Amino acid sequence: MVAPCGTYCGTCTFLNRKEKPSCSGCGNQSGHLFWGECKLHGCATGRVEYCGMCEDFPCDLFVNQFDPAHGQKSAFTRAGLLAYRKKVGTQKFIEMCKKLDEEGEPKK
Repeated sequence: MVAPCGTYCGTCTFLNRKEKPSCSGCGNQSGHLFWGECKLHGCATGRVEYCGMCEDFPCDLFVNQFDPAHGQKSAFTRAGLLAYRKKVGTQKFIEMCKKLDEEGEPKK
């Protein structure tokens, strides 16, 4: 499962958890997630498969939609991943997301 915004649901800690908060993915929930409504999902639905395919990408809506726990730079990381997805396809994009998740956050 890949969200239009570039989030790969397969590595999300909230995906299908038994305890709350839990998420089954924005596609399954029509963009209405436990944290609120995803404006990116609403924008992409019916227009493009994912944000990276939009002629306005990356737009202000995209770069300003991010989890405060990860900071705005996470929006730019997703932008890079979506550019990569557009170039190499969804399967390689998913493989890269898994690899990056395994690497974890850089040490400071």
